[in-house]
Amino acid sequence: MKTAEAPLDIFSSKPARSYAPDQPLAELGFAEQFLVWSLRVQWRVSDEGAERSVLLQRAFDALDLPGGAAMVAELAGALTRTVQRPLSIPCPRWRVLTSDEVRLLNFVAALQRQGASPRATLDPAWAAAPCGASPIWVPAQRLALALSSAGLTLGSAHAPASPFPEAMPRMLH
Repeated sequence: MKTAEAPLDIFSSKPARSYAPDQPLAELGFAEQFLVWSLRVQWRVSDEGAERSVLLQRAFDALDLPGGAAMVAELAGALTRTVQRPLSIPCPRWRVLTSDEVRLLNFVAALQRQGASPRATLDPAWAAAPCGASPIWVPAQRLALALSSAGLTLGSAHAPASPFPEAMPRMLH
């Protein structure tokens, strides 16, 4: 008699995939690629003195997330105010993850998983307050919830991320 396979634990606290610096974006699922791309676009827009990108807003509108661009802008602003060093956020065409993008992906993924420990994935340098609270916590949590409600879950056990064609980020860029 064949034994039944154990069902996938959709509330696993362990990530289904790990992220690493210099990991090619082509290996990431759509949710991860989109989050990295949107943060990179927002970072460029912020460098140019603008608050939000029309391109970014259109991309979030296409995913039925009308407030997504504002959430990314809020998160980018909180990161800028909190982190005391220049963050490694390259241009949107960069093909690999940076160490700061890996930290952010791990944090947002942990915020999306029930039973995960987001505080353990938060870089200690990103916790500005003496009590360990971080100004990026709330904007990251809002964005994580919005992405989840739109079906964009970062590498979860119940919805494994499959690589997405590289044309998507370039098409929106």
